Amino acid sequence: MTREYYNSRHARHELRLDELHARVSSLFALFRDRNFLKEKTGLTDNYLPNALRHEATVYLGFSPFPFDRWPANEITENNLLGMIEFLYDRVSKPGKLTLQTDESGYDFHDFESYDEEAGKAEFRQAANAVLSNWKTGYELSAGGDVQEKGTAGLQYLFDANIPALDEVNVDSQVRLAIAKWRSRRSTNTDKKEAVRILADVFEYLKKAHGLQSVLDKQDESDLFHIVNTFAIRHHNPKQKTGYDKGIWYAWMFHFYLATYHASVRLILKRRLTSSV
Repeated sequence: MTREYYNSRHARHELRLDELHARVSSLFALFRDRNFLKEKTGLTDNYLPNALRHEATVYLGFSPFPFDRWPANEITENNLLGMIEFLYDRVSKPGKLTLQTDESGYDFHDFESYDEEAGKAEFRQAANAVLSNWKTGYELSAGGDVQEKGTAGLQYLFDANIPALDEVNVDSQVRLAIAKWRSRRSTNTDKKEAVRILADVFEYLKKAHGLQSVLDKQDESDLFHIVNTFAIRHHNPKQKTGYDKGIWYAWMFHFYLATYHASVRLILKRRLTSSV
């Protein structure tokens, strides 16, 4: 189901922590009752395997079952968002229910197959309907990480495809920077590192992929002047350090990411044109 209902489109409601717990509890119950957790965990609407209880405790650090009986001190943002990630790793969509026979000749009904990709897609869509109303807006990535959605109007930078140019030295590094920036656990130190990674990407584009051929000399100079002036890569007495890091890191990161998308596409276009 992809429909977004009227109240979601027109009156965004920022959830309280108790409301987030109730919504995540319903999310869990929905996919449990639809048997999306049966293949990987054995969980059904009337059976909770002990192995799943222990696995959740080991990986989450607390016991989330039964879901509606969490002690007040365990209803935290970290526990709820961690639970969403935990469930995402264990969903798969059941196929057709068929009559089957085991080795002893016993007949029983079970699903003939499961589709992990489809299961994850449906779970992610439902989870994001919840997460979009948490604080400034979060989402569950295709990789299974809960992360910030990004400032309205700039989210397209995160959603844009990473063009295939140089997987090891450019493409993967840009994805790493985005992941660091968007992580719900991201600190100012992490955000600074994300900016530095993008600056290093530009350094590599300059040395190996002809960045200077698609940017004029002043624009290219400005790219490196920013990170050097604001103490992102180097450390010397002339650098600025007394600025509001939350605001300026955000400006630098989005500026570099937007410039990356434009520059790489220009580099690829230039290569295509010169090869014709």
